[in-house]
Amino acid sequence: MKTKKTFNPNQFDTNYTVKDVAKQFKQLLPMDFNKISLADEIAKLNYEVISKGYEDFKYNNIVDYYNIKVDTIV
Repeated sequence: MKTKKTFNPNQFDTNYTVKDVAKQFKQLLPMDFNKISLADEIAKLNYEVISKGYEDFKYNNIVDYYNIKVDTIV
């Protein structure tokens, strides 16, 4: 007999960072994020920034954003 499990939305959370996404999408590497919004570029790739401390246009190099958490857009 199967038992029903309650829906747990946290079960679907991912633990991606900008570093993970940058490895998959090399076109992000040469971009100047002082002039281009990283959040907008990530959204075009079906990811969203979820870190509370994220600030747009703060750094020009994506490496400086590597620890920022992102999640897939469903």
